[in-house]
Amino acid sequence: MVNEEELLDGAARVLAGDHSASMVQIAAGIGTSRATLSRRYATREALLKAVAVRAIEVVDGCLAPLDLTRSADAAAFDAAIEELVVALMPAAHLYGFTSRDATVLADPEFRAGVDRQDQQAVAFLAHGQRLGRLRADLPPYWIWYSLWGLLDAAAEGVRDGHFAPRQIGHLVLTSFLSGTRPLAQPPAGPPAP
Repeated sequence: MVNEEELLDGAARVLAGDHSASMVQIAAGIGTSRATLSRRYATREALLKAVAVRAIEVVDGCLAPLDLTRSADAAAFDAAIEELVVALMPAAHLYGFTSRDATVLADPEFRAGVDRQDQQAVAFLAHGQRLGRLRADLPPYWIWYSLWGLLDAAAEGVRDGHFAPRQIGHLVLTSFLSGTRPLAQPPAGPPAP
């Protein structure tokens, strides 16, 4: 018997690959029967809501350490941002799908969870900007959305067979940090005569 978290993670992976997958297709994709799936979730909408709740819980777990690091120095911030990027990678298949599904987005509870997460992440990223560890010329929301864009691209690349799951950590982290770190200042030239 598949536990609840495995079932929801499996359903999210199927739905990420095919947003219109039916309950029969979802059940087949996670290796269970339609009847078993229907006993737990009477409708596709109920399943989608459960996947969305699971996504919020997973991302909350990834963001939890950020509350401890708002007063962090530069080294602690650097470690925390790298840990966050790595922690969010497995969540991309869950959050990526749910953040684009009209049924899920219409749920006020899901929207409230996403808004809360956005505020927490943006406050953390703004702290990194104040420390000089992230570019100050980019809005914190842009940095946050950019990270999710990279995570979504990585998940899609793995689904399409272009990347092995073990490759994407390095790819996402390198791309994210190279685009969000402060620009190097050109060396000072000789003083003007």
